[in-house]
Amino acid sequence: MWHIEEKHFIQNDKSELKLEVLKYLRKWPLFLFSTVIAIILAWLYLRYTPPVYVTKSSLYVKIRGAKSGEFMGVKDFQNMALPSGLMANSVDNELSLLTSHPLLWNVVKKVGLDVKVISKGRVKDVDLYEKSPIFGSILSLNNSREFKSKSYEINPINKNGFKLTDEKNLIKGNFGVPVKTSWGVFVLNRNSKINFNKPLVISFINPKKIVMQLEASIDLSIPEKKSNIIELSRKETNPIRSERILNELMDQYNTDAIKDKNEEAYATANFIDERLKLITRELGGIENQKESFKEANKIADLQAQAQLNLQNASESTKKIMEYATQLEMVNSVLKMVNSSGNDQLLPTNLGMPSALDGMISDYNQLVLSRNRTLRQATNSNPAVVQFNKEITSLRELIKDNLKKSQANIQMSMGQTQEQMNLSKDALGKFPMQEKMFRSIERQQNLKEALFIYLLQKREETAIALSANTAKAKIVNPAFTIDSPVSPKKSNAYALALALGMLVPIGILYIVFALDTKIHNRREIRKALPEIPVVGEIPNAGDVEDSVVKKNDLTAFAESFRIMLTNAKYIFKPIKGIAPVIMVSSSVKGEGKTTVSTNTALILAQNRKVLLLGADLRNPQLKRFITHGKKGLSDYLVNENENNIEQYIETFKGNPNLDVLSSGTVPPNPTYLLSSDKMVNVFTELKSKYDYIVVDTAPLLLVSDSFHLIQYADLLLYVMRAEYTDRDMLEFTEEVERDNAQRKLAIVLNDVKNRHISYYGNKYGYGYGYYSDDAELKKKIKWKNRISNFFSKFS
Repeated sequence: MWHIEEKHFIQNDKSELKLEVLKYLRKWPLFLFSTVIAIILAWLYLRYTPPVYVTKSSLYVKIRGAKSGEFMGVKDFQNMALPSGLMANSVDNELSLLTSHPLLWNVVKKVGLDVKVISKGRVKDVDLYEKSPIFGSILSLNNSREFKSKSYEINPINKNGFKLTDEKNLIKGNFGVPVKTSWGVFVLNRNSKINFNKPLVISFINPKKIVMQLEASIDLSIPEKKSNIIELSRKETNPIRSERILNELMDQYNTDAIKDKNEEAYATANFIDERLKLITRELGGIENQKESFKEANKIADLQAQAQLNLQNASESTKKIMEYATQLEMVNSVLKMVNSSGNDQLLPTNLGMPSALDGMISDYNQLVLSRNRTLRQATNSNPAVVQFNKEITSLRELIKDNLKKSQANIQMSMGQTQEQMNLSKDALGKFPMQEKMFRSIERQQNLKEALFIYLLQKREETAIALSANTAKAKIVNPAFTIDSPVSPKKSNAYALALALGMLVPIGILYIVFALDTKIHNRREIRKALPEIPVVGEIPNAGDVEDSVVKKNDLTAFAESFRIMLTNAKYIFKPIKGIAPVIMVSSSVKGEGKTTVSTNTALILAQNRKVLLLGADLRNPQLKRFITHGKKGLSDYLVNENENNIEQYIETFKGNPNLDVLSSGTVPPNPTYLLSSDKMVNVFTELKSKYDYIVVDTAPLLLVSDSFHLIQYADLLLYVMRAEYTDRDMLEFTEEVERDNAQRKLAIVLNDVKNRHISYYGNKYGYGYGYYSDDAELKKKIKWKNRISNFFSKFS
């Protein structure tokens, strides 16, 4: 059972999803219209948006370092104080130099970016640049902080003259001659290769503003770590201008580097010359001081005299260290021999004196042999006992030798210490002379080394000044990629298609979310599963078409036949007593009068039927049936009148249909409909007709119709598609529960063709009825198409 319910639930989900999708698909003209508009807008965007191209170039930066043959100036002295790996000049620093404002300022002036000439168009303006008949530059600004830009219309006066006009000013000038204005001074030049015969727009822009824009538009990157290559790129609508900017930027970078290098070289050369003069004087004084010192102390070669004593002291020190090492080893092994047993191995190859290493090796061999024997024998084994004796004997011998070696080493250390003291005493005789002589000699060596270094740098500086090599090599001059990066046709049209679909979906979603009307019987059955929906009445069009004709086989008439067929399962007529079919609704305008009239006409095709107008407040039967002024209200008001037949009229189009109209609008319709005389009306008329169809007032607005439900065998509750609010369903349920139990059935009126279930949705009403009337069929077909097309937008 659970699996059946789960399967039914899944099928319902699929059905709901299908219906939800179909709701959107039925609006396909809206999707088509939106998509076409989006594609047109995309085409206009592509047509009038200037394409943006990417321009690229690359530089190889030569890092200056301490390599042979390279110029090193003041930077060398700075870098001497820097830790290794922190050289001040690196490729990362060059990125900031390339986008420095002074460098970009020079680019702006060289390329002429501060003066822009524009040709006005009907839809978009064109920046002429290389095709401009005029080019120029701003020479100075009165207030560079406040000035942003200024535009004029420029017209030629003669071959060498021009005039600038704006809203307030008129400025005249000649090409090639500076012009002074209220905001600054500029100069314009003529490009004789291009005609200048129509007005143009010229804009003067603050170079600082252009510099900021250039800084933001130029992308610099190092493709790999520790690489000396710098890649430059820029996006521009004018590829020629972009290429000129990048090429000029690289040229300005090299020019600026050469200028800096020359300034640095001149400063270095002056510094070296001054230092050479000073060092020459200092070096002469030091040499005179050295000569005087030797003469006063009668020294030929102080270094040779002290070398011997220094060598002896050094050798003595080395010997003492060696003896100390040997003594430490001997003490350690002796301590181990005294503290360990016969099963402990002793260290070897420690450089022991007096052949101790050999004895210790023999000792270790005996211990290892004894241990191997113990694996197969006990301590009382003769071989083990013999090993123990030999080990003990050799152990004592090693101990004696260690003690003797200890005494010998200590004695040698004492003798060596005495020799070292003698050498130190000999060296102590010359401390002051050696100290003074070494100080003089150290100063002499330092000055000579610095003198030679400065001479070398002076020559390198002279070479650097004569060789103006570029700091960076242009690997790739500026080039522009053929295909624009934006706008891209594929992306624009893809976005247009996406928006063309998503915008209608969003609009429809909001419309559907805010829509609280009833559209089809499925919504009614979902909300009121216990109340049957017996019919769906399609839209009839004009008032003339909303009345069923004799032998009418249209879809409109067929819907009423299906409704009555379904309604027969709700009540069971009693022979000889006419069933009363009451037709009502919640509010006005839902079509209850249309349903009641056509229900009566369909029933009257082969039966005797009475159409009773019980809507005494707002009678609407007159819209469909012509009748007298008097009717039901007049009969009920007249207490002396007992003959109701005189108020009943026969319908002209059908002799089987009688009509009892509402009559004069009374002041107290509720009282009349609840009177005893009304009971007599139904009692008398039931025996004379096969069916009685009652057109009543809306139940939600007035209480009149509630008094008539007791006489009804069937209450046809009319709801109008796309008119009746879903809140009315709750009221309908209350009416069925409290007043019309098991005799209320719902009729959905004015249903659009796409919402009609069963025959109306999949197969259509009136199958085969127009097969012999081709013209009528064709007319109805085209009429339905046009109606459905416009209804999709409603």
